[in-house]
Amino acid sequence: MDPRFWGGNSSGVTNAGEWVGPDQAFQLDVVQSVLGRLSGTVSTLPLMVFERIAIAAPAADDDADDGVEEDDDPDGRRPAREHPLFRLLHKQPNPRQTSQEFRAELVIHLAFWRNAYSRIVSDLDGAVGSLEPIHPSRMVDIKERDGRVFYKFTVPGSAEYLTLRDDQIWHIRMAPLTTDGLRGQYMWETSRETFGRALAVEKFGSLYFRNGGGGGGILEHPGTFKSKEDQQNFLEAWRSGGSGLNRHSDRLLLQGVKYTRQTVNNDEAQFLETLKEVSVKLCRLWNMPPHMVGILDRATFSNIEQQSTEYVVYTLAPYLEAIEQSAERDLLIGPDQDRYFVEHNVDGLLRGDWKTRWAGYAQGRQWGWLSVNDIRRLENMPPIDGGDSYLVPTNMVPADQIPPPADDAPADPTPPPAPPAAAPKPKPPSRK
Repeated sequence: MDPRFWGGNSSGVTNAGEWVGPDQAFQLDVVQSVLGRLSGTVSTLPLMVFERIAIAAPAADDDADDGVEEDDDPDGRRPAREHPLFRLLHKQPNPRQTSQEFRAELVIHLAFWRNAYSRIVSDLDGAVGSLEPIHPSRMVDIKERDGRVFYKFTVPGSAEYLTLRDDQIWHIRMAPLTTDGLRGQYMWETSRETFGRALAVEKFGSLYFRNGGGGGGILEHPGTFKSKEDQQNFLEAWRSGGSGLNRHSDRLLLQGVKYTRQTVNNDEAQFLETLKEVSVKLCRLWNMPPHMVGILDRATFSNIEQQSTEYVVYTLAPYLEAIEQSAERDLLIGPDQDRYFVEHNVDGLLRGDWKTRWAGYAQGRQWGWLSVNDIRRLENMPPIDGGDSYLVPTNMVPADQIPPPADDAPADPTPPPAPPAAAPKPKPPSRK
């Protein structure tokens, strides 16, 4: 299939004169850097399935049988390692891929095509047995019929098509969506002009260096050529003699021909500034901090850590939420959607430097909301015996347990005991 007609837009030519398709846009090094950064980060985060558990709270009724009641809104959790989905997402989603490989591929699809598809292969008992990724370029059509969504895609290595229902597809999509709301719009469609300008700048730089950093020249011929064919042969001989390995060799001008070289200065053409501008614009499409892809013009040691935190909060969070919520919708069935949930662990990305972390741990330990084992778990260290106890600051008490002031205290009818009588002082010995 001709990629120029794939995706519903047969023109694809930008104002910069470049045709933009998925293959062309993917050749830009900044695009590959952004996609590599996103997929590399997300695929290395722990992705786990948790079970919601109720936390026991003191009962309000003193006549309760056991003195505790379950909270209606459970706020506890535990890793559901026995759930079939835990193994698929955390270890191996299919026989040929690891979890890291599978999720890296999904994130690239999600970031570039704004859609990630996986076929759900069920086990004999009806549970999710494996997840097979489907490249977005294989998706031919998505239609809604009778309240269900049907996905039609090509079968690799054949001219056949396969249609699956929405309960057989794990579909992750990102905004902006198409008008029917069934899929995300491709990045290279919604930002075609940005990609086109970047491709034009790349082509200009390639041709510039291919020509040895020169901009061509003017040949002045004192006479005329006998025919257009002679003129074309002369130009082809001139160009072949000054290109490739002959670029810097000596050349002989005959028949009074005079050559004037045209030079193009990078500062006058603003090539470097334009290249930097289009690189930053490409980063902006994914809300990627430029320093993450090697653009360090405005990055300093004082703000790199803050920018890294912003990268997690503003860049990664939408992708993480899209993966988690779509997994709960498509991969958890029936009552499991209320009982279990899927979540990435981003604590490792949000941790500060060594000194900052230990200062925070010390404060949490002293004020009683962190135990020794809580701190060790955050640092990926095994728990120790007796490390689950919490400290209580002795100079702080709950507001409802403040003792009444001394003036309001009831008088004690029993008088205080009299102090013991002082012993008589011994008399000094007589000098007689």
